[in-house]
Parts: sequence; structure tokens; C-alpha cells
Amino acid sequence: MSDFDLLLFHRDLTVSTQGLDAGAAGVIVDLESRGKQKRQLGFDTEINSHTVKDLAALRRLTKGHLLCRISQPDPDDREIGAVIDAGADEIIVPMLTDAAQIERLLRKVDGVCQIMAMIETQAATVEIEKIAALPVDRIYVGLNDLQIDRGTRTIFAPLADGLMQGLRARCKGRAFGFGGLTLPGYGDPLPSRSFYGELARLDCRFTFLRRSFYRDLNGMDLAEALHIMQANISRYRNRSADQSAQDTAETVSAIMSLEGARCVG
Repeated sequence: MSDFDLLLFHRDLTVSTQGLDAGAAGVIVDLESRGKQKRQLGFDTEINSHTVKDLAALRRLTKGHLLCRISQPDPDDREIGAVIDAGADEIIVPMLTDAAQIERLLRKVDGVCQIMAMIETQAATVEIEKIAALPVDRIYVGLNDLQIDRGTRTIFAPLADGLMQGLRARCKGRAFGFGGLTLPGYGDPLPSRSFYGELARLDCRFTFLRRSFYRDLNGMDLAEALHIMQANISRYRNRSADQSAQDTAETVSAIMSLEGARCVG
């Protein structure tokens, strides 16, 4: 068993259950759509339209690990109850702005589900130590909304300007992840090797597989694809310190070119 989790975004019941059978560590059902179209207008993002019924239908087909991104950081009791009743093993909390939001949710959940905190606002980056001090199971940095809130030219800026490394350093003892991964050899405008390298260097324990992964599969067997990705993570983890430093320097240089401005690496 790998200690790096590849979490697959839900597409349909067949693909999601096949993904779990093929080795995905979990499937994400996404309820966060309120205000998202307006917030992400003009940005190349993916907006899902899942419902609690999708979660319940998936639960009837599998005993695998199911995650549910709730609609907002401060959901009402009815939404939390519905998500738990539908069979979620883990709740993903989007668009956090302070640690108090997580504290309230932890009280509502009362240990029934695991909790993943999403860091995708500047306010949440300031609160990161308080959030990491709470009994959350995972912390994930969402690059799309963080780009919008920070006003950077690309989503990749945190990997070049020191923010991602700083966040990771303040989350010791928590499973940490960021970004969306795809197969080796793909990725645009930043090649996937940069993500593999930084996920390994920052001792990340999970990431998401979504639109680009599905596109780049291009008919490949799911189990084979996931095996290739896990093997690539292991390869990058086993690099020498010099090779890791060289890979990071190349990644920072590529992002600086995309940003069109000097980043502090």
C-alpha cells in the first residue's frame, strides 16, 4: 500500500467505482458550486454540479473511501447531516477564512467523519498555524481560488514565491497536499514533472485527480495509470538532494517565465 493518496473527482458512477477498484484512495463528490461561477468567471476552472444524491448513489455501490466537498465553510446542520447520512467518510471544507470555521464544523461532525481543510484564500494562509493545530486530518492548498484572491498571473505562483514551502513548514504533523496531478509527460503550461517534484520535496501525502487527468488518460487502463503515477512519486522521493534542488530551480524558473515577473524563490 502506498502512503501517497490519489483522490479522484467523481465523474459518473461507473468511472468512480472503477477508479476505487483500480487503486484510487478515494472519490470526491463536490457540492461547492454556490457563487463559484461568478467568483471564477474568466478563469479556466472546473465547476461541478454534484448533489447529495450522487454521494448516496455512489455509497450504495462501494465501500471505498468517499469524500464530499461541502457547499461552504459554514454549512448549516441540515447539509452536514445529509452528507453524513449519505455515507461520506471525509468532509472537505472549502474557502476557509479563519480557524473558527473549522472549530464549528468539528463540533458538528463530532468525530463521525474525517476533515480536510482547504487553504484557498489569503486569510486562510494567515490562519494556517491555528488551522493545523486543530484535529483536522488533511490540509490542501487550492491553487485556483488562491490565484484569484492573491491576484497572481498564474495558479503556480505559490510554488515559486515561497508561499507553498512556508505553508508546509507550518503544517508539520498533518497530511498536506496541493494542486491537481496528471500522468507523467503531460501538463500545460507547467509540465507535470514540476508537480511530481514539488509534491515529493514538500513531503506531500495526497493530491487530486480531476479534469486534466481524465483528459490525459486517453483510453489507458485506470489501474495502469494510477500505478505509473505512484511509481513516479516514489522516483521523485528517492532523488538525491542535488537533483531535487536542480528540479526545484527549473520549476521556479518556468513559473517566473509564466508570471512575467521576478518571484522570490
